[in-house]
Amino acid sequence: MLINALGLLSVAMAVCAETAGHRRRDGFASMHGDATGGELLTRPLCFRGKHLFVNLAAAEGSLEVELLDQDGNLLETSLPIQGDATLLRVKWKQWADLAGASGKPVRFRFRVTNGDLYSFWVSPSASGASQGYIAGGGPGLTGPTDTVGKEAYER
Repeated sequence: MLINALGLLSVAMAVCAETAGHRRRDGFASMHGDATGGELLTRPLCFRGKHLFVNLAAAEGSLEVELLDQDGNLLETSLPIQGDATLLRVKWKQWADLAGASGKPVRFRFRVTNGDLYSFWVSPSASGASQGYIAGGGPGLTGPTDTVGKEAYER
């Protein structure tokens, strides 16, 4: 953080300083969990698709996800996830995928221990293609939206 002589954050200087370095894809902000853990509960949301993906930095930690109905009742729990990647697929203990919850109001509860959750999305494809805009592009991406998912990393 940069503070000017008046004690105010210098946004212009902070932005310039940020662009000089390397930033993780979708990594501008994260939800951090220390050794005691951190939790994020989404508002009720509806999605189309059946595969949940996360951008996670938890090589020495883990992430667990709970799928809840809009009233907070537990529907399903994920297997623990460990890793440091911008595209990790969430796998479920009982369900093969989230097709049964598609189009219904649900909530996700993310529990992170010793790591950072940067983003999550639900994709219709097991490739993890988000169908979202990709801003600055990247290797293996062919247009203004992510239509290829993990294949972009393999090219």
